[in-house]
Parts: sequence; C-alpha cells; structure tokens
Amino acid sequence: MKLTKATEYGILTMLFLAKAPAGQLSDSAGIAEREGIPASFLSKLVPSLVRAGLVRSQRGSSGGIELARPAETITLRAIVEAIEGEIAVNDCTGSQPYACFRSGCAIQGALQMAQSRYLQVLADYTLASLVATERPVALSMIGETSGGAE
Repeated sequence: MKLTKATEYGILTMLFLAKAPAGQLSDSAGIAEREGIPASFLSKLVPSLVRAGLVRSQRGSSGGIELARPAETITLRAIVEAIEGEIAVNDCTGSQPYACFRSGCAIQGALQMAQSRYLQVLADYTLASLVATERPVALSMIGETSGGAE
C-alpha cells in the first residue's frame, strides 16, 4: 500500500504542530512554506484533521491551528486514517468485506494478517515518539549550501 501525497503532507503538518510550543497557534501559510506543501493543498487537508479530532482550528487574524490532543496520544495510524479513511490492503480486508477471491481462499487470511501487522506498526508510533527520534535534515539534501567561497 502506498500512502498518498495528502497523507505525507498530513504527517508533515502534524509533526510541525507537535514541535510547536503548547498553546501556540501555527499559521497554515507558514506551515506550507516551511514544509514545502502547496498552501491550497494544505487548506483542503486541515478540515480532515479537524474532523478526526487531531487538530483544533481558530479563525481570524490571530487564528491558526494546533494539536487538539497531546502528541503522546496521536498515533501515526490516526493521522493516516484521518486522511485516507479506512485502511484496507484489499477490498476483502475492509470493514465491509466481500468475496473478492474464491470461497475459502487462503489469500484473504494472509492479507488480513498483513493488514493487521501494518495497522499495529502505525499504532505503535505517536507524534511524540516520532519527534523524539527525528534527525535533522542535512542542508545538502534540501538544496542549500554552506555559503562558503566557490
């Protein structure tokens, strides 16, 4: 299963908010610029995070967004599901399964096991644990140089 760009941007946004001081609202335009997310894309993404109860939004000139709960309680699974919806590796492993393979097929059991393990790994990581283990991005990786003479 490949995560969409929307989910990648959602995770980056949530990590940004997890690093912000508690109680400080972050400007969506600033997040978009800092994280390299198209601002129009982010404006469509935030409502999904709000509906999922992961982000709190405040309108107005002094508005912005912030985490709705402590970073220790927000899992990677919750973020992915907020953006993607129900995670199912195949139609037969979703909450509304149907016989996508032959009756009694062993493939369904294998896919259900794979999905279960995938969901568990996503649930094992919280925003707080991800922030704690994040390494700084090397400047050369983002196209900047050290500014020395050439």
